[in-house]
Amino acid sequence: MPLCAISPYYALRYFGIRNKIIKFFMGIAQLTSFFRCSEAMFGFLPAHVDDSLKNLIIYAASPVEVKFNSNGPLKSTWTHAKDFLVNLITWISVLGMYSSILLVYDYQPFPKAEGPALQDIKLGTGFSPQQLINNLSCVILLQVYLTTFGAGLKFIASICGFQVIPIMLNPIFESSSPSDFWGRRWNLVVHGILKRGVYKPVRTKFSRSSASLATFLASGIFHEWLLSVVFYPDSEDGTCSPICYTPGYGRTSLFFVWNAILIGFEYAVGGAAIFQLFRKHLPLTVVSLMVTSTALPVAHWFTNDYVRSDYFNDAQAGFPFIVKVE
Repeated sequence: MPLCAISPYYALRYFGIRNKIIKFFMGIAQLTSFFRCSEAMFGFLPAHVDDSLKNLIIYAASPVEVKFNSNGPLKSTWTHAKDFLVNLITWISVLGMYSSILLVYDYQPFPKAEGPALQDIKLGTGFSPQQLINNLSCVILLQVYLTTFGAGLKFIASICGFQVIPIMLNPIFESSSPSDFWGRRWNLVVHGILKRGVYKPVRTKFSRSSASLATFLASGIFHEWLLSVVFYPDSEDGTCSPICYTPGYGRTSLFFVWNAILIGFEYAVGGAAIFQLFRKHLPLTVVSLMVTSTALPVAHWFTNDYVRSDYFNDAQAGFPFIVKVE
């Protein structure tokens, strides 16, 4: 597990990797391995993964979660591959169009009202209409990015003959509660390894709320570590191309603590009649946007470093963009 935490820094320097998107996914790969080690240590591997060494190797080697039954990994077909390819092309087009629009505004429709450091946080800032629009536009961008990469990984897995779980299930527009957003729709691969590698081990000794808080804290810490990988200097003398960026460490962890509090609040009062009434009579999209709005005022605590740096600019190397020619 310690090797998972330190190896990306050496790999980035050895291979001379500068693109921040590639750095991001190199970090994600090691974090996935880290928490898969944890779930194995505590005996919470997915069903049938430890039925054979072959299953275990396939599960550990895959960047996404392969589906298994008693006969081994579930097999994909060429029909699945064709459908996934169409889905991938569709999402690449959506990502290109949406990113092209945000690119005009440097990924923030309105000027930034808050500094980049932890001490720059102002709670009132997040409730301004301008900041809420900035946050929503960026969160949608993250969802589209993860959905597109998930579609690509599903296509590759299907070519290899495996069925895998989806990464995203439209959390911003189809969630019925905060727990539904985080537990059944947003980044299901990371959710799974955190649930089995952190939540379940903690839950064996402590309450549901304590286990939930520990899981969100673990998520915050590993996202802080991920920032250190993404913005790791390109050379030994500390220089970067085109610029160096220092993340505002601590903001991401606070974002996840905020969401842990929301989950605890849902546990306490989520069954109240008023919330049941909303779910029963309001359109799902409206309910989902209400759910999203509970974390939207602080979303920039998480997205801030990616927006302020050239992170999204690095993504332009791999996707179709419409760029204004001066």
